[in-house]
Amino acid sequence: MTEYLSVLQTTAVRVELFDSVRRGMIPAHIYNDRGIFELEKERLFSRAWIYVAHESEIPQDGDYVVRRVLDDSFIITRDSNGTVRALFNMCLHRGMQVCRAEMGNASNFRCPYHGWSYRNDGRLIGLPFHREAYGGDDGFAKKTQTLLPAPKFDSYNGLLFISMDAHAQPLEDFLGDFRFYLDFYTRQSRHGLDVRGPQRWRIKANWKIGAENFAGDMYHTPHTHTSIVEIGLFREPKAQKRKDGATYWAGSGGGTTYKLPPGNFDERMRYVGYTDDMISRIKDVWTPRQQRLVGDDGFMFSAASCFPNLSFVHNWPKVHDGDDDVVPFISIRLWQPISENETEVCSWFAVDSAASTAYKQKSYQAYLMCFGSTGMFEQDDVENWVSLTNTAGGSMARRLLLNSRMGLLADDRPLVEALPAGSFHGPGHAQVGYNEHNQRQLLRLWADYLEKL
Repeated sequence: MTEYLSVLQTTAVRVELFDSVRRGMIPAHIYNDRGIFELEKERLFSRAWIYVAHESEIPQDGDYVVRRVLDDSFIITRDSNGTVRALFNMCLHRGMQVCRAEMGNASNFRCPYHGWSYRNDGRLIGLPFHREAYGGDDGFAKKTQTLLPAPKFDSYNGLLFISMDAHAQPLEDFLGDFRFYLDFYTRQSRHGLDVRGPQRWRIKANWKIGAENFAGDMYHTPHTHTSIVEIGLFREPKAQKRKDGATYWAGSGGGTTYKLPPGNFDERMRYVGYTDDMISRIKDVWTPRQQRLVGDDGFMFSAASCFPNLSFVHNWPKVHDGDDDVVPFISIRLWQPISENETEVCSWFAVDSAASTAYKQKSYQAYLMCFGSTGMFEQDDVENWVSLTNTAGGSMARRLLLNSRMGLLADDRPLVEALPAGSFHGPGHAQVGYNEHNQRQLLRLWADYLEKL
């Protein structure tokens, strides 16, 4: 690790690399470089807010799931008083993982090594031979001991985040104006979401590629996914229609939209498959400004990414079950880095908890068909990402700057001006047509974190 970092910490090399990234010329090797990955671990994943779970995964007192932030394991639990906590999954005695199951319900956690026991709020409540081995509380006052809590832990719309930096900015400040767009995916009624998953699988690809792809890459759809459109799976008649949509970036995230046919809010929501009862519940929780983005502006949210490694999908394919219905689905996914050239994909299906059973079943079917572990979109994408990562690991990749300047002229003027507030009612920067503005913004944030000591 030291030999890799010593090269990156050379001032001239570091400045050149990050300056190239900021002007949209990406050193190809950042997608398969051990030194870059070690720097990401040290300066990015140790500071940013990282998604770990959704509250609906632990609905009852005592429910828990075990999740990781890179190499650190956390028990995400709803304790016996209903408080949601994130506890470092390591016994205070000899460091054994206290909980080795991935999920369950427990009032206590018992270390399998020496039998130390903890309440589900983290308090140490028992250890064998306390008096004989330690002299009781005189030698070891167990009442003052607790599993380590996450340095920072917070939630937004049921999404649970950890920051490993005890001095990190508040989560809402970190998310910034991207919260406006997060609501589209995570707030579809006052009843919250039901989340199923995660499905997990590993791909031989760098974690940044998926995050960039979901942040704003509409350009690949007519080429990578054209066969899916041609077989009639997707509602939109031509993949090239993506260029009529808008990309947006605000705060710590951004995404893509489709341009909808003419109509009011209800008609446009029906077009993508939402039922009247769901539309009524959505209108009850989305602000007038959020509704205008769909109803007046005609933009329907699609894929998005929240820096650094959390993404969302919203699509509305045809589910061929006799009715040939168009059914929308929402997916939450995490690009969990394993190494510089391997990523664990964690993918959740999300749906309004108040939706009908029939709708939930069809929506889940649509999700599996498109973006589950064997989904058709998923297979198309991964083939590209694996190829990119493999090629980025060679010596020639260190000589190549990838052009990520789509939408910019040579003098950095935009090819297309940003949409005015009257045409796009969401916050941040939005523009119509193919461009790589969002990918550049995501990598600029990435460069800012890696450059900061």
